[in-house]
Amino acid sequence: MPRAAVHGPSPRRNWRPTVAAVGLVAAVVLATLSIQACARPAEAPAATRSSGFSTADATIPDDGVLLDQLEKSIDLRRREDFDRMLDARDPGELLEHATLSEPALDRGPGADTLFIVGDELFGYAFRPENGWGAGGLDRTAIGYTPRLRRIHAGAAGGPDAFACFSCHSKGGPDGAGTQTQNAFMRGDGERLGGADQRNPPHVLGLGPIACLAREMSAELRAQADAASARAKAEGRRIEQPLTAKTVSFGRIRAEPDGTLDYRAVEGVDPDLTVRPFGWKGHQATLRGMIEESLHLHQGLISNRIGFAIRDGSLAPDPYGKGKWWDVDEDGVSLEIHDAMLTTVVGYLAQLEAPTMRAPRDPGLIDAWAAGRSLFDEIGCAGCHVPTLELENTKLDVREPDPKGTTLIIDVAKDGDGPKIEPKYGGHVTPYLVHLFSDLKRHDTGPALATASAQGAIPAQVFLTRPLWGLAETAPYLHDGRAPTVHEAIVLHGGEASAARDAYLALDEQGRAGVRVFLTSLSRAPKLFAP
Repeated sequence: MPRAAVHGPSPRRNWRPTVAAVGLVAAVVLATLSIQACARPAEAPAATRSSGFSTADATIPDDGVLLDQLEKSIDLRRREDFDRMLDARDPGELLEHATLSEPALDRGPGADTLFIVGDELFGYAFRPENGWGAGGLDRTAIGYTPRLRRIHAGAAGGPDAFACFSCHSKGGPDGAGTQTQNAFMRGDGERLGGADQRNPPHVLGLGPIACLAREMSAELRAQADAASARAKAEGRRIEQPLTAKTVSFGRIRAEPDGTLDYRAVEGVDPDLTVRPFGWKGHQATLRGMIEESLHLHQGLISNRIGFAIRDGSLAPDPYGKGKWWDVDEDGVSLEIHDAMLTTVVGYLAQLEAPTMRAPRDPGLIDAWAAGRSLFDEIGCAGCHVPTLELENTKLDVREPDPKGTTLIIDVAKDGDGPKIEPKYGGHVTPYLVHLFSDLKRHDTGPALATASAQGAIPAQVFLTRPLWGLAETAPYLHDGRAPTVHEAIVLHGGEASAARDAYLALDEQGRAGVRVFLTSLSRAPKLFAP
């Protein structure tokens, strides 16, 4: 049964203040003013909707706002306590609370319900009876112990965690991971050497990023189609620059017969699909990233994968050697169904957007302002583009759905705040996404090269990592090798060599300003009840 059916329409707002609870305010504020994701109330407080460039976010809220935040944090704690007790009494009931069925999705659950149930599923620790892991052992035997495998075996994955939350918690829920939570991917299952390390990134702001990639892909394809049509109409070769959201992706050549030559395309695959997910930019959609992650890190197989293996459209490796309905031979045929993927997509699409939190100290604010200007002057903004404009903020979290049923989330309004901000007033406006990325792949030089290529993506090539939320994600880079921002900058090479050298050519005061500015790319503080 979905959580909403148990707790009513606004599960995170059921708590009512009591004298004892109000008396806790001061202690909770002093002890727990930290990052915590929580569901958006029906009308978010002004502080929640503040601009991404607000400099007053350290101000203590007034009593009404503080009480509202305390109410939500205490209600969240009570729900988690209830879940633990319920699951102790009825093992397996917890997964029911974290799952929406296809019929429930057909009825169109509200964004709040989708967020809350998705939050439960993101934090759910999967178990062998859910299909966690793989193998033909008797999982019902007394003494059976699920075992993590830190080193992945080829493309088969770990499993290296029980829950998504296990590796996305640094800086607050849905955050990044420390280096000890690195995934050792594409290894031999035993030795660290040769494995391709990946540090877990934070998952904030993914809804706007998914929408940006969709629009950028459409722009690039439209330009390619126009070049092809023009070349055929004029009977001559056409060279067409490819640009999306002011970002250059090289150029495409159209021959007189309309065929296209993609050899001069840059930073994107020949299909001109912008893939904004994964350190190397290999996944185009949130759904694909979630499905892949559940397999790699929890050993869970989606229905779509099983059906594709059955139909012969997908090779069974690396999923296993069993029959299509239980390819990983763990005795569980239904592990991840489409509605579960939709639920997690709906949750992640509604998460808060990171913010810029400038320092309040007079000395530091001067360094911050200088660093913001230097960030552009030395060339960092060439790849880490500060702001991209998003036209359509509506995301269908069920896509693709064979029945054509939609479930729309507005990434600028639904879910956790703060959200991306409108460029203009009024109902029709683009939205400003301050992600500090061009969502394009670049050669970053040999120092950052992975042990091997990832598919067709060379070892030295990575997606421009969005910098928003950077302050909460140390250690830095794809493998967490850089403990500080300075080390991360210095390790850049390849296409980033000029910007790195310009940074190193600054005097210490200038370099410090750049670091102070980057440290302001953070997330909004919220109350958390431990």
